[in-house]
Parts: sequence; C-alpha cells; structure tokens
Amino acid sequence: MPAPTRPSPASFIKHAADVASFYGFRPVREVERQARTHKGHELERVRTHNFASVSAVCTTCTTLLTPQPALAWWAGPAPLHLPLDLAALPAGRQGGFAEFGLHIAGTQESVGEVVLLKTMATIITEWGTPLQRVRLNALGDKDSKLRYSRELQFYFRKHAGSLCETCRTRTAQDPLAPFSCANEQCHAVAAGAPRAMNFLSEKSRAHFRDVLEHVEGLAIPYELDDLLVADERESQLLFAFDLEGPDATLQGAVGGRFDDYVRKQSNRKDTSGLSASIFFRKKGLGPTNFTSPPRARPPRVFFVQLGLRAKLKGLSVLDDLRHAQVPVMQSFDAAKLTPQLDAARAAGVSHLIIMGQREALDGTIIIRELGNSSQTILQVGQLPRFLKTLR
Repeated sequence: MPAPTRPSPASFIKHAADVASFYGFRPVREVERQARTHKGHELERVRTHNFASVSAVCTTCTTLLTPQPALAWWAGPAPLHLPLDLAALPAGRQGGFAEFGLHIAGTQESVGEVVLLKTMATIITEWGTPLQRVRLNALGDKDSKLRYSRELQFYFRKHAGSLCETCRTRTAQDPLAPFSCANEQCHAVAAGAPRAMNFLSEKSRAHFRDVLEHVEGLAIPYELDDLLVADERESQLLFAFDLEGPDATLQGAVGGRFDDYVRKQSNRKDTSGLSASIFFRKKGLGPTNFTSPPRARPPRVFFVQLGLRAKLKGLSVLDDLRHAQVPVMQSFDAAKLTPQLDAARAAGVSHLIIMGQREALDGTIIIRELGNSSQTILQVGQLPRFLKTLR
C-alpha cells in the first residue's frame, strides 16, 4: 500500500494503526473496556499508555477473561524505554520523540515473535522507509541468563582495569552495564565478552531456532547481534530494526519477549508478554493525536487459521487482502478452532474464511457462509475478488 502523500507524525500514527489493525491488533482502549467490564475486577484507567500500562491491560484480558492471546496497539507521547542511540541524547532532545507500540500477551509460542516482526516490518516499509535489516539476539530463560550473567561477571572482573569507573561499580549488580555504556573503551571490552547464545538452555535454543526459521520464511533480512543485550526488562529475546537511511519522522524501532518481567509485574506465573515500539518525532502533535480512533464498522468476514503452518501462510493472505482493501477479522490462535468460532459468532460476521494445514500446503482456502453453512473452496489468489462480491 502506498505511503501517505504528506508524511507527518499524525499521518504516521494513522498509517501504523491501520496496518496493526489488519494483523489483529486492537486499540488498547478497546481491550481496556473489555477488561473493565469483568465483574468484580477493578482496572485503573490511565490517561496515556506505555509499555507497563498496556502490559497490565492485556495480561488482565488473557488471565481473567479469555484464554486467547490479547493483541493491542497504542500511541504515547512519553516513551519509557528508548533505544540506546536515543537514550544517549541530552534529556531535552529525548522529549521530542513519541512511541507507537504493539503488545501481545498470552502466547509463549514462536508465532508471537513472527506476528510482531511481520507487523513492524510492514508498518516501516509501507511508510516508505526502506528496511536494511532486523538484528536479533536471544538471552533465553532464567537458567540461561543466570549462567550467562556469571560468565559476564567473571569476564568483566578480569577486564575491570579497562572499564570506566561507573561500569566497574555497576557490573557487580548489573553485568550488562558495559553494553549500554557510551564510553568507547567499555564498548570495546563488551565486544569481546562471552555471547548469550552460547548459554541458552535447550528449550530456549529451540524457541530461538523456530523464530529464525519463521523470519526466513517472511523474507525479512536479518542478522544475529551478540551485542544486543541491554534492556532492563529481563528480556528473553531482543530485536532492533535498522533503516537504510534517515527518515524525517521515524527514528528507530526495537522490541522483544519479556515474559519474566511481565510475570513479575503482574504476579502471575502463567502469563507472557511480547512488545515492540517505533519511535518517531512528535513535533506538531497534541493530546488528541494519542487517543484511540473511534470504532470502525467491523468487517463481515472472519479469518480462521488452524495450526502453525496455516498461521504463517495466513500472514501472506492478509497481505493480499490488505492490498485489495478487503478488511477481515482474525483471532490470534494458531491451533484451536473453538475460540476462533466463538469470536466470529460474537463479532456477528456473515462469512468465515478457513485455512488449515492441508489448505496451507495446497494454496487453497475455504469460505463458509454462516447463515446456511454452505462452503466454497478457492485458490488463495482468487480470494480478494471473491470477497469483494459479498453483500
């Protein structure tokens, strides 16, 4: 889809929200309204959203209301977690950036990272900014990070004479401190430090391997970055988007999986959280630019995906439908049918489009009319034109 004709911070928010909505993300205010209607549960309403507040809202939905993952987007004028290059700027200049964020709660599967990366890459490239690459690194679960931290502390004690005074003091409590230090000598020492991926547990290694496999399938250029470790949110996996050149609006994009942090903040052991943010200049924006848009008329078609293969193939189907300007709804569940059917009925759609493992292999899709349960099987390429004929 073409980029806005007059690029501006306001038009970027609208563009990013449109893309995110197509991939299943809802305005966080909608998710918040759903959580607030839960009997006996008090959810504090916040004026502006950020990672912490959105995480609380989405975790509430997945743990109290529905077993399905919750996907939300938000826009905020005061980012909590700026990437290193922006955080290093003087405090006065840091205030010139706003944040467009995506959050997924309730899935520990690698498809969560895939949906997040795909949505972020689409927002950036369709804005008109060429994407050079995505850098990824895995720190793994608690056991992985514990082994890694011990090795880092030993390494930095050995090289303490080459660190600045601040890092020498901080590494005892935070062995990752030299990675985020602006001192070039500290950065050089960190570059020779042990690599987090060498300390991954088998479970964490398998998860990261799945993520990389799926990213390759999305044709997103990527590379591994051992120095991408500095994030105070106890990350299991981190990624950062590098742009090919400067952009008048976009300044950077980062994200990752923060299960341990979300569990600690929510005091719930059975939850999980992934988040990603795009940072952009906010000059000319007012408070109303950071509120969710009014509810649009819901689509009449619901996309049901059964199994991981169908979920991954479904991302390209959504691309085709977006370019054809055919809106659909979907539920973020890669394996179970019942929750998706329940969501479709609750939304009052007239048709389902269904893709399972077999359809994903054959390149076909099933269209079912809910009124009379009649079904039609089409090639995926025929779907946009067919849906445009529905009344």
